[in-house]
Amino acid sequence: MRIVVPFAAGGVTDAMLRLLQEPVGRSLGQPVIIDNRPGAAGMIAARLAADAAPDGYTVLVVNTGLIAITPFVQKSAGIDPQRRFAPVAVLSSAPSVLLVHPSVPVADLRQFLDYAKANPGKLEYAVVGKGAYGDVATSLFQKQAGVRMLPVPYQGNAQTTAALLSGEVKVQLTILSGPMNDYLKNGRIKALGVATAGPSALVPGVPPIADVLPGFDAVVYTGLVAPARTPPAVLDKLGHAFTTALSDPALRKQLEAMGMEAAPLDGKAYGARIVREIGAFAPAIKELETE
Repeated sequence: MRIVVPFAAGGVTDAMLRLLQEPVGRSLGQPVIIDNRPGAAGMIAARLAADAAPDGYTVLVVNTGLIAITPFVQKSAGIDPQRRFAPVAVLSSAPSVLLVHPSVPVADLRQFLDYAKANPGKLEYAVVGKGAYGDVATSLFQKQAGVRMLPVPYQGNAQTTAALLSGEVKVQLTILSGPMNDYLKNGRIKALGVATAGPSALVPGVPPIADVLPGFDAVVYTGLVAPARTPPAVLDKLGHAFTTALSDPALRKQLEAMGMEAAPLDGKAYGARIVREIGAFAPAIKELETE
C-alpha cells in the first residue's frame, strides 16, 4: 500500500505518517510505503493519486489547504476534490502559529502589526507554494490586520523552517513540528500568536491571534483520501486501520510532542468536514482572486 505525501520528507506531516506506517501495515497485513511527491503546492501528488487505480493500494494525505483551497486557486490543475477523491479518515488537527525570527524587533503581536505597517512589503514570509494553506491563511491574516508582507515560496516545510532559522525569511504562519518547539524554547524563533479561538494546550503561553484580530482561525486538519470509485468496503477497511492506530495513547503523545492532536474521524464524517471547509474558504478565495 502506498501513501502519497504531497510534502517533502522531514516535515511534520511526513513524520506523523512514519509513526503510523508500522501499526497500519500490521493491521492491513501488508507493507506501507511512504511516497513523498512535493511540488505545485501539493497538486503533483494530487494528480498522481487521483489517476491511480481505485483499489485501495494508493491513498493521498491531504490537509485543509490541499482539499479546500489549492484546487480552487490552481484551477489549471484540473482537480475537483469532491469528484476525484473519496474520503478515508481524518488523522489529526493542528493550529497554525505566527512565528518570527528573533531579529524582528517585537515582543508581541500588537508590536508586530505596528512594525509591519511601518515597513510595508519588507518583511519576508515563507510559504510552501502558491495556493497552499499557509499562503492563503497568511494572505487572510494580512488583509484582516491591514499589513503587507513579501511571500517567498519553498518546496517543503523542512526548507521553510531552515529559512526562518537562518533569517532568510522573517515570518511564517504554520503548524509546529517537534524541532520547532525546541527552537521556541531556546529562542531561535519566537511565537507571537496561535490561530485558535482560545488558548491552545499545544502551544502553552502563546496568546490567540484572535485576541487582537477577532475571529481569526487557522486550524489545519490532516486526513486521507483515496481515488474516486474506490469501493466503500475498501475505504472502511483503510479508515479503520488508521483510526485504530490513532487510538494508541503512546502514539497520541508523540503527536502532541510534534504539535498535533489525534483527531480520528471515519470517512463519512470526513466527507462532511470537507464540504464545510470548501464552503468556508470559497468566499475568501474569491476575494483574494479579485485583489
